[in-house]
Parts: sequence; structure tokens; C-alpha cells
Amino acid sequence: MLHSIKLNDQDYEQLLGEALARIPLYTNEWTNFNVSDPGVTILQNLSSFSLLQQSLLDEVTDELRERLLGLLGYHPKSLKAAKLLVAPEEASYRVLPAQEKLLLGSLSFETRERTELIPWSVAGVFAESSGQIRDLTYPLQYARHASVQLFGDRPQAGDSLIFILEGTLRAGMELHFYVGAENESWRNPFDEAEELSFARMRWQYYTEQGWMDVVCEDETHGFLLSGGLHLHLGQKEPARFEEMSVHGFAVRCELEYAEYDIAPRVTLLLGGLFEVEQRDTHAASFRFPGADEIRIESAMTRYENLFVYCRETEEGPYLPYTPVANATAGQGRFCVRRDEADGTIALRFDRERFGYAPIEQSDAVCVVCYDTETLHRREIGIAYGYENQELDITGLTDVLPEGFSVLAETEQPDGQTGYRRIEPQDGREDSICYEVIPSEGTIRIRHNGMGGATRLWLCDAVTTAGSMGNLRANAHLGSAPDPYFPDEPRGPYYIAPGSGTGGRSAETVDELRRRMVADLRSRRSAVSEEDYEQAVRQTPGLCIHKVRAVADEQQNLVRITVKCHTEDNRPELPACYLEQIKRQLDDYRMIATRIELRQPQYVPVDVTAVVHVRNYYENARAEITDMLRRELDYITSDHSFGETIRFTELYRKLETMQCVDSVYMLSMQPAPGTDATLQGADIVLGESSLCHLGRLTLEINTSLAH
Repeated sequence: MLHSIKLNDQDYEQLLGEALARIPLYTNEWTNFNVSDPGVTILQNLSSFSLLQQSLLDEVTDELRERLLGLLGYHPKSLKAAKLLVAPEEASYRVLPAQEKLLLGSLSFETRERTELIPWSVAGVFAESSGQIRDLTYPLQYARHASVQLFGDRPQAGDSLIFILEGTLRAGMELHFYVGAENESWRNPFDEAEELSFARMRWQYYTEQGWMDVVCEDETHGFLLSGGLHLHLGQKEPARFEEMSVHGFAVRCELEYAEYDIAPRVTLLLGGLFEVEQRDTHAASFRFPGADEIRIESAMTRYENLFVYCRETEEGPYLPYTPVANATAGQGRFCVRRDEADGTIALRFDRERFGYAPIEQSDAVCVVCYDTETLHRREIGIAYGYENQELDITGLTDVLPEGFSVLAETEQPDGQTGYRRIEPQDGREDSICYEVIPSEGTIRIRHNGMGGATRLWLCDAVTTAGSMGNLRANAHLGSAPDPYFPDEPRGPYYIAPGSGTGGRSAETVDELRRRMVADLRSRRSAVSEEDYEQAVRQTPGLCIHKVRAVADEQQNLVRITVKCHTEDNRPELPACYLEQIKRQLDDYRMIATRIELRQPQYVPVDVTAVVHVRNYYENARAEITDMLRRELDYITSDHSFGETIRFTELYRKLETMQCVDSVYMLSMQPAPGTDATLQGADIVLGESSLCHLGRLTLEINTSLAH
């Protein structure tokens, strides 16, 4: 049904013939069925119209397919801009206005707001645990390919990190760090909808009054993944901290709770960054409360395409004002424009001088700026009010819905032209409700409560490249050239230590349908043992190394043994793993099926061997010991739970070693008290068991006396 609907297979000739054949059933006075008869002409027109209607009914539009998929719970993923942390290659104070562009080829990354680049960096990193302090500064700042355990190999509640920062810090400042984590490839992606935390951290910064709490947006999940740390300092001024060997401002991270599966290990820690988004602004509106003077701090003003609108009555329309260079203009809707040295544009309103000024309320002033190309095609078109009318967005595609709005033109009783700013999905009855179709570069009118024939103008328009903005680490970006002097050098330059994150392209209806089909073909209900094992391996946020499921049909029970992927040689599942796996399996298991999660059992295998080695072979004992330890290591290797240790295979590998002349005797024995059993010369491990080399009794003989 998602592809086609064929309600009627008749063609035009069949429809007309059927209509003519039915005429005698209704009247015997109609006897002329020739094409010259006016009645036949009417039937021909009606048959053509019926066929046209039928073709429209047979057509399955993308909108219909999307609604049908929505009934099944599938909705298209929206377009989303990527975020990126960058740092200037040369540290110096500067201010970047909103919409400042940093370029990498054709990709544009922008600041969302005025960004003050205050040079600061991480001068020292110190770990404190049980009164002991470790200096981590050198390996994190200077050593190449370093791997540092921030909280040691056993993180405990109360452990802390202190970052010493050099530079200029002040109250209210945002601090952005980037952390490069190790071993993150072992871990399944976290599910942002679920709360899974291996640690709870308290972030603080140092002031004259002591340590003050600060909110931290942690993208690393407690230093387990590469990502950003974003701190917003409070209203207290930071003070210098002089209790460490390195002095400067200080930020502290203290563990309040810790149950790590893998102790955090990082390779990189950088500060002095700021955040940009992969956006390209073509039109931007800036709204201010009514005041005598407003200031616009945006890179969009460089295009000099600036339009000013003001409200003069409460909830009234925006009326256009004309910026002038001085106050010598006569009466009218004017404002005085003044260009500051830092690129800021100031607009001053003077009711006494000009007779008009904005009302004192929020959003009373709206200033719209366009780039050069968009200026000449800012008129979108006329919304006539019929359902699902589509209008092109001036040639722009991949437009972010949250970065889009229109100005709807209205005629005032006094003949003046007014405007209303309208965002997508406006629910007011007297407004225009529309949606943005990013992939097609159009807007679709759902409802026009302003009446027919409403002219629309572009107000805000931001495009993005979606997933293409997820750059690889260490990308270099350059400043955008001046729009009127494009040949001048494009410095300064910036570097992104990490990769871009969060960028996503808009999902088309065909892609949505394919996703639905793939989900239907994949099993969401666990039936076989392999289904349960696969479900456990996909548990969000966990490092799963080995899984084995065994079904007990008599008890309607599935026993599952899981080994996590950690740095411990013989790990046990922590409590958070057990809880997370149970939540995962609740979505897969049959209602009546019970689940039993088991800890892995580690079985030592004792080996006794008498081996004749070749003459003059000095390292025979070490090589044989390493081989036996490696072959009996079912913990870190690819062997699964419950496998059989084959005596003949181990004997053959020992016998074929380069240093071995012959094997006189070899025996294996599982340690007592385990679920491993000896069957002949082989050892059969229990369903939850993994083996390792236990006690080794090795006698080495040669033909020469030593």
C-alpha cells in the first residue's frame, strides 16, 4: 500500500462504453449514440473527468506515505546541525559577533551568539586520592600518545581532579574543555533517553570564599567517551589557587559516586575552546524590547542589507522604519544609524524628533539582515489559503526549521503596509500555519487565518549540511573573507581537536520506509538463545565481551552468563550492568519467560608435563609456559563460555613447538570445586565457565647434562 493503490483498472474507452451501455436501462427516448449527440459529448467529458479523479485517488503521495508510517510509530528524523569545539591557533583576545563564519571548504561553521575569546589554557592537572596527589600535567600536556588513568585503576568516591588554568578568567564566563578518551571503541553507544551513569561528579571552581559549585554539561559520560565539558562559572569572581606546584585559577571535579566498569583513561585534555555550529545563515532577524537605542552585534550586518521594523501599539504589526545617517530628516518613521569601531551597529529612535518610535514592550523592534544573494530573492510568494499550497524558499535547500521564519505582509486601515513575523507550525487561528520541507526547499501552507492572498517575505533562513558537519578530529578552519573584499587573507585560523557531533541529514520518506522494513525484519522478540545473546551485546552504554544463553524449556527459563570488557583479568558484572541488562531484556523476552543472569566462573586448569627439548635451546621453559598460558586463556581470547578443552589439540601444539623434541607426558586437571568435568583426557567447562592456566608442573629434559 505504501507504493501504489489501484482502485479501478478501466481505461477511457471502457468507461465510456460502460456508460453508453447503461443508457437504455434508464430511458428509451435516447436513441442517438453517435459522437455528434450532445449527450454523448457530456458522457465523454464525464468519463475523462472520472478517469482524472481516479488517477488522483490512485496516487500515493509522500505526505500520505508519511502519515501511514506515522500510524505505525515511524516518524522521519529531522535535519540537525553538527556542533564543533574549536580553538584559535594563535591565542589572543578578540570578540566574534554572532553568525561569525569559520570555513572548511564549502562548509560553514558559525557562532550562535557574541563570543568573547579570552585566552586561557590548562597549565596543570592533579589527581587527589586518600590524601595522595599525583601530577598528571606532563603526560596530558606534553607526552605524545599518552594514556593516563585520571582516578587511578580503582576510582573511589572522594577522589578528585584539580585543573589549574592560566589566563584571564572572570565571573559568568563559559569554559569549554575537550577530552580524548581511550578504549571507547569497546563500549556500545549510550541511549540518551535512559539514565545510565557509572559516576556522579561534583564540579566546582575556586573563589575568595572557597570552592563554589558550578553546573557542567558532560558529553563524556564521566571521562568514558571523547567529547566536551562545558562549565558556566557563577557570579563569584574566580580567585587564584596556590596549593599546588602550579599556580593559577582552579576547577575541581570530585567523585561523589563511582562504579566504573573501566577506569577512565584519557589521552588528551585541552582548554581554551569555544563552540560553533555547522550553519550557514542567509537571513537573520534580531528582536529587541522598545528603547531609545538598540545595538546589533552580528556578522550579518557586514552585508549592509538591513531592514528595521517596529511595533507602535501593543500586539500590533511591525511597521517599516528607515535608518538615516543623522537626525536631520523630517517627520516620519526614521531611526538614526551609527556604526561603531568594533563592527556593532547602533540604532537610535527619537519620538520627539521624528514623531514615531517603538512601544516599550518585548519584541517591539525587529531588525532583519540578508546576505547579498538572498536580498534579491527574499520575496517568497503569495499564500492564497488553499490547503497544502507549496512555495519555494528562494532557492535554498536543507533549511533548519528552527532557524526559519517569514514576514507576512498586512495592509493597515490607514493604508500603511505592516508585517507579522511567523514561525513554522504557528497554532494561532488568525495566523498562517506552515511547515518547512528541508529536502525540497519549500514551505507547505496548512492554514491561512489571515485571509487569502497574503504576501510572504523571508525573515530568518539558516541552512546546514547535516551529517557532513561531523568532521574528523584535527580539522583546520579559516575565517570567512569580507563579503566586499573576498581576495584579502582569511586569517586568523582555528583548529578542532575533536570531531563534529550531532549532525544529521533529514530523513526522506523512502529512507523512513526502508528503516521500518529493516526494523520489521529484525527481531525485537527473543526466541532463540542467539536472540538473547544478540540483545545483551547491544545493551546501550555497556562494554560486553562474552555472552552465552542457555534455555531450560522445562522451567521456561533462560540462563545468561555475561562477561564485561574491562581491564580486570577476571571481572564480575557490577550492579549497574545487571540492572541495565535486565531493562534491555525486558523489551525482548516473552512475557512468561524468566531470565536468570549469571556471573562468569573462572576455572584454573592444572597442567603437568614432561618435555624433551632440543639441545642448546636456552628459553624453552619460558616459551612452553607462555604457549600453555596462551592456549588455556579462555578469558581474554575469542573462546566462549562452556567450551571443551581438547587434549589432542594442546598436545599437538606443544609437540610442534620449535624448541620441543618430544613430549614424554602431558595431563590436564580442572581445579576441584568448579563445574568443569574431566571426560577422558578432555575437560568440559560448565555453561558459565572460562578457563585459565592454574598450577603448572613442567619438567624439562635434554640429551645433554647441564
